[in-house]
Amino acid sequence: MSRNVGNSWESIPGQFDTLTGHTQVQKDNTVDANMTRTQSKNGDLLELQDGIIYGPLHSRRLGRSLGVNLLSSHRKICSMDCCYCQYGWTDVQTNSATGYNQYFPSTQEVMLAVRAALNGPEKFDYLTFCGNGEPTLHPEFPVIVDLILAMIAFLRLDVKTAILSNSTTCNKPGVRDALRKIHLPIMKLDVGNQDSFARLNRCRSSVSFDEIVSGLQSLQHCMIQSMFVTGSVDNSAPAEVASWLTVLQDIAPVGVQVYSLDRQPASGGLRKVPRNRLNEIAALVRKQAGLAVEVY
Repeated sequence: MSRNVGNSWESIPGQFDTLTGHTQVQKDNTVDANMTRTQSKNGDLLELQDGIIYGPLHSRRLGRSLGVNLLSSHRKICSMDCCYCQYGWTDVQTNSATGYNQYFPSTQEVMLAVRAALNGPEKFDYLTFCGNGEPTLHPEFPVIVDLILAMIAFLRLDVKTAILSNSTTCNKPGVRDALRKIHLPIMKLDVGNQDSFARLNRCRSSVSFDEIVSGLQSLQHCMIQSMFVTGSVDNSAPAEVASWLTVLQDIAPVGVQVYSLDRQPASGGLRKVPRNRLNEIAALVRKQAGLAVEVY
């Protein structure tokens, strides 16, 4: 697929002053960017990523993947508060960067870190936007995507881009356009209705489940990633899977990734769905939706 990467890399260094001007800190008296996490530590929960670049890591889905964290190293910032999150409960829940700019690294910091990684000795297959929350919340996310794609093209590297997103911002035109340029947008969809969405993903922002579905339908080439759990919340039951399948057919993604818990979740009441049940769900996806599906 051809990509419109916008500005050539030769022009990027001269743009840094302008770009960082777009991300000037806006102080909000209710938050402090230097605060450390106050939730209790659980040794089985993952620590937040420290810095912008991490890895490359071996990914079951992407091969060797270099992570790009566009969020704070001190606070988990996300538009959801999923019961199963491996980083624990969300510290700052929002669907907009407004008032929280001090939590995000500047565009210049991101580009310098990415350039150093691309010029380094480590080889990787994907450069993946992920990290400590929802990466598309970064106020300059569309700009960063364009600059990174331009950098990869200029350096003539055989590196693709991916993103792990919870899908809450894909109804925003700027974010949606940026997601369309990413080689593999892996988008979250765990349930098939608003009630289950509220129980499992705990999205308290103004985004509704129907808006997320509409946004996913507009992406055209997304991969759906679905976490199944049982216990205090169970989205693996037949009725829940049936509603999820209906929505999957409406979205018509390029494929589906089905998985369950691999680490301690935020909620101690959740349990892992057995592999045989995941295989049953995958078989339903193939039969009823006609979609390619992998179980992890």
